[in-house]
Amino acid sequence: MRLKNILLFLLTIFISSQAFAGPTQNIELTDGSIVRAEVISLSDGTYTLRSDTLGDMRISAAKIKSIATPALPTAAANPAAASTAELDSIRKSLINNPSSMAKIESLQNDPLVKDILNDEATMRAINTGDVSTLMNNPKIKALMEHSTVRDLSQSGL
Repeated sequence: MRLKNILLFLLTIFISSQAFAGPTQNIELTDGSIVRAEVISLSDGTYTLRSDTLGDMRISAAKIKSIATPALPTAAANPAAASTAELDSIRKSLINNPSSMAKIESLQNDPLVKDILNDEATMRAINTGDVSTLMNNPKIKALMEHSTVRDLSQSGL
């Protein structure tokens, strides 16, 4: 049951951050540079971006430090600030959907999920609700690219 709660928490945060995404993002790269672009897609660990000034480009997720929506209200720019009601609504949608719960349960034996559960720093961030740390964690980023998680986030919740 504890694992389901952790997965629900992560999915709720991820889905809420997707819901707040705007068309133009500030993409901070690991070298410190910032690109203003629209995130077109994420596939096989590579983002496809579209910039008015730089055109279309592909950047490895490993080279991206963070993605943030500029000039939006606090809740939209920071998923951690999203209202409790919004997060509860997403969580309830997941729990009340048998298909979603089956997908969440299927993740329980996934090696990536087990690796996250065995990582002390990641679990500390989960237990303290440190969304900023989680959203920039490579293991969490990899989980968010997982096909089952992508299916859940695109299911219209």
